[in-house]
Amino acid sequence: MKNTFKKITAIAAVSLLAVSQVPAANILAKDGVATQEKTTAKQPSIYGKSGIVIDAKSGKILFQKKIDDRHYPASITKILTTLVAIENNKDLYDEVNFSSYAVNSIEPGSTHIGIQAGEKIPLIDVLNAIMLESANEACNGAAEHTAGTTKKFVELMNKKAEELGCTGSHFVTTNGLHDDNHYVTARDMAKISKAALENETFRYVACKSNYYIAPTNKDKHGKELWNHHKMVKRTMYVYDGVEGGKTGYTTKAGGTLVTFAKRGDQELIVVDLCAHGYELYEDTIKMLNYGFNNYKTIAPFKTMEMVLQDDAYGFLTTGNKLSPYKIPLNHLKDVTVMLEKNQPASNLTYKCKGSKYTVSYNGKRIGSVKLK
Repeated sequence: MKNTFKKITAIAAVSLLAVSQVPAANILAKDGVATQEKTTAKQPSIYGKSGIVIDAKSGKILFQKKIDDRHYPASITKILTTLVAIENNKDLYDEVNFSSYAVNSIEPGSTHIGIQAGEKIPLIDVLNAIMLESANEACNGAAEHTAGTTKKFVELMNKKAEELGCTGSHFVTTNGLHDDNHYVTARDMAKISKAALENETFRYVACKSNYYIAPTNKDKHGKELWNHHKMVKRTMYVYDGVEGGKTGYTTKAGGTLVTFAKRGDQELIVVDLCAHGYELYEDTIKMLNYGFNNYKTIAPFKTMEMVLQDDAYGFLTTGNKLSPYKIPLNHLKDVTVMLEKNQPASNLTYKCKGSKYTVSYNGKRIGSVKLK
């Protein structure tokens, strides 16, 4: 087929590539790059002592206020608790057998859903209780089920935080109930939240308004769970694109809030620390508006056309040049590039070398995506 182009479907391309034994690539949802430019738009003023907005794919910081100051996280701790439990359990439907310690060691008056000692609940239900109802005893039960003791589970939490590059945070409890040595920074909390969103099971647990736990050996009625996050429930605060998040409060931490919001291919993570009541939601709306109004996200590989030229598979780039086809194109569909609103996407160029795609803007490299 010398010097000819033949359009082929994605299914056919994948099939033919499999025959030629091209290794498949594993592009995860986390893959993304972002412009290195900083918008000159006026930044919002927030009540929280610390706050941050990041791009959920690339991790680019869009807004920041004292993001390396240490604060008590309260129940947003449970984002890390849930992620660690998911990653360290093969069977999420295995039953958690709640010990007396798990149920009775939480502070009197702290948030719980009335789980009893000896009650057996599937782990997936326990995780929903953690993220939606912020059940403190559920955190302890999941921790003991995962690591044997809450102390050993907290060691896993700190290990995970270190792996994610968190340098200003330390965890002592599974649930965020107060301890002077249990603290986070907004930067670290954003990193943890980004990692959590990259896990599809975490998304399933965290991004819903309600959930039902079926009757158990100790509870013949079951339990109805409702998300505490007012923007997820769409009650007092309605915001287009909000998917999930986590609330937190203790008298010493004040209010804390993490929120995930997505519009099209653009997904943002917002963390607000040490604010109170309605201030948390007003701050979050301001920060989300700032991100969505001043930045845009494109998925450049989503619509590229697959072609056949000289028996080599590839996709057309600027100027109808053929990029050697290394991987099935559908694996690239979630790769994103974040730009400022006034930066035209036509100035983007892409270069493939080995297992890496380099993305440039106006000839200047802004990042790369590694094909695994």
